[in-house]
Amino acid sequence: MTVVVRGHDRLRWVAAGPVVGTALGAVDSVVNHVPVWLGEVGTARAERGGWSQAAEFASLVLNAGWAWAGAAVLVGWLVSRHPRPAVGLLRGAAAGALTLVFATVAYYGMDVLSDGGPWWYGATGYWLIASVLLGPVLGVVGALIRRPGPVGTLAALLVPAGAALQMVVLPPPPDSLMAQPVRLTVWTSAAIATVLIIRTRGRRGVLAPSVRPG
Repeated sequence: MTVVVRGHDRLRWVAAGPVVGTALGAVDSVVNHVPVWLGEVGTARAERGGWSQAAEFASLVLNAGWAWAGAAVLVGWLVSRHPRPAVGLLRGAAAGALTLVFATVAYYGMDVLSDGGPWWYGATGYWLIASVLLGPVLGVVGALIRRPGPVGTLAALLVPAGAALQMVVLPPPPDSLMAQPVRLTVWTSAAIATVLIIRTRGRRGVLAPSVRPG
């Protein structure tokens, strides 16, 4: 039984990055192409139909750097449960890299299926290199969320803080009807996530001494 459980655990942490990354990249590419499939590319963004507007909303979220970073952090957190913290960090690093690499491959692969043309060109190589360099760091951040105290709290706050900051530094294009709804949604979600993280981790800090042996 122990061998079976370990086997499932190993399979889960190895597969998590590729599965999440592939889904992220494929869906991101698909929503980007909805106006193309509906024949609305030549139409001003503000004048496109409801399906294109819904796809634009999803696209503005999924195309954002914080969303891709958040996927790597999430997978790093998911796979990092292990009795030895160092192993958890290594798992998180590997899973973070796999998440972004597979997301990049799936994104440009879906672009090829939709638009034709070569899969490999400058942008593909650039984002694959960025995935290999940044993915492990983000995966480790996810693994650090499991740490108690300020380290875990700061790691958990990274994604909501990054999302809120990006809406200020790199906001959605103003010619999009979805720009303001996306900004408000991201800011609201980031604020709620921040409050929940601080309250949850603060409660754990208060309860932890009560379960220690006297």
